[in-house]
Amino acid sequence: MVEKKKSQAKKEEKPATEAEIEKAVKGSKNDSQLIDEKSHDSKVEAAPVIDYEDKFYRAEAENQNMQQRFEKERANILKYEGQDLAKSILPALDNLERALVISTDDEASKKLLAGIELTHKSLSNALMQSGITEVGKVGDQFDPNLYNAIQKTPIDDPTKQQEDTIAVILQKGYQLHDRILRPAMVSVYTK
Repeated sequence: MVEKKKSQAKKEEKPATEAEIEKAVKGSKNDSQLIDEKSHDSKVEAAPVIDYEDKFYRAEAENQNMQQRFEKERANILKYEGQDLAKSILPALDNLERALVISTDDEASKKLLAGIELTHKSLSNALMQSGITEVGKVGDQFDPNLYNAIQKTPIDDPTKQQEDTIAVILQKGYQLHDRILRPAMVSVYTK
């Protein structure tokens, strides 16, 4: 800036006064201070931009994590949606099984038993198609997660009966996929 003023003064063939030179020098200092302040301001502004960018990526990651959690929860809800209905139907299925055990003598009782048998079969098939299966068989190893032991049965024949295996199933247990709806009530062999 100082040289600019000097060159202007030479062109005009007038010598520059000291006041003009000082004014030009002060102006150049002010200009450099403004440039420094602007560059300092841009540095200050750059920091929040980086911070906002980091916050944006974190928020995006959190959004994706939430979507994945919601999808898992939705899949679980769909997988186990019939759980409450199945729990309420199981006692009716038990009653039908008890009715099938009754002996019949006359023709009317045999027809009634055939109707009960068809009803039991269709209800069992509907539960199986929904992913509900029976838990446990006689002779299986006792698992407290699947069975509720309510009796002990002494071992009579050690060659056929083993300790901690199921001797008798008193009430069937059911599971929906991998979740136990109702543990089986069983009697377990003991020494």
